Amino acid sequence: MVRKRRVLPGRSVFRSPADRRGSILIITIWSICFLSTLAVILGLGVRQKLQLVQRLDERDKLHLIAAAGIRRAIVQIGQDRESTFYSFLDRCADDPSVFKDMEVGDGRVSIWYDFFDDVSSSRREPTGRREPTGGTTKIHYGLIDEEQKINVNIAGTAVMERLFEFLLGGDETRSQDLAAAITDWRDADSELSTPVGSAEDSFYRNLTYNPYEAKDAPLETLDELRLVKDMDANSMEKLKDYLTVFGDGKININTAPKAVLWALGMGTYLTDKVMSYRSGKDKALGTADDNVFKSAANIVSDLSQFTSLGDSEVADLARIVDQFLKVQSENFMARAVAHLNNRRNTTEVVAVFNRNGDILYWHEF
Repeated sequence: MVRKRRVLPGRSVFRSPADRRGSILIITIWSICFLSTLAVILGLGVRQKLQLVQRLDERDKLHLIAAAGIRRAIVQIGQDRESTFYSFLDRCADDPSVFKDMEVGDGRVSIWYDFFDDVSSSRREPTGRREPTGGTTKIHYGLIDEEQKINVNIAGTAVMERLFEFLLGGDETRSQDLAAAITDWRDADSELSTPVGSAEDSFYRNLTYNPYEAKDAPLETLDELRLVKDMDANSMEKLKDYLTVFGDGKININTAPKAVLWALGMGTYLTDKVMSYRSGKDKALGTADDNVFKSAANIVSDLSQFTSLGDSEVADLARIVDQFLKVQSENFMARAVAHLNNRRNTTEVVAVFNRNGDILYWHEF
């Protein structure tokens, strides 16, 4: 007798061909979706890596282009080494044919700065104090003369006091405190130069956050001033274009701004006469009719022939010339901005160098 296999109700032992094909289709679709998603993820990763490589390559090219612009500026200033004076009429001060859109490889580089003509940019206050206002700013394609600025490593406290008072709104007490704090920051001892307002090691050691000590040595970069007591970001922004850590401390009278001449002790009227002489008939600096002091020994006589000077002004000017002034410059800053053709990205390099081609400072942005 043949025994029949018992089949449970509602269940089937064998699947039909249609069911098997449906399962295979589902598995295939799932596999395709999975592989597609994986491909997209891998593709995005590869794309991001390619974009990163491209950006790094562009950045390297931009830095090389900017560096080439700096080298071009060094060559240009070296060609004028025989000159005995420097002014805004010099090609290195402003010459678009030399410093604008220089072609380098796949890009261009320009060396430029904001030139502030402050001949008519001040007003006389009742106290005789001068404060900057107005003026004209325009782009110059060329180099910034570092010796139109006051060297914070060399300048006396009185000179810095007058500069700060001129530029920081006439606050005499704050100007005195800040000048004294800078003096104590750079000197080798730990004694206060003035009993009130200044700071030495003990002040910086007791700061609540991140205490440190005074430098007790010359500043290497201007940014170090932000560590000095009372030097906030707003004050630094107002002062940075008038200060330097390069040069021998003497100021080029042909390029010095009004605030610097004032700080040297010229006073209101003598400062105005020097600026009037320099600006020529059109009363604008950096134009073809500018007058130039070509010899430090002749500064007093040249100005006396241009305008009348009182006996006290002659004596003051002679003293200031002997102590502070010259007509030549040796150290320059170049701000090179590079871009690749058909690209928006730019790179900036700021360098300071001397006429011998020695690079004293280099910063890439």
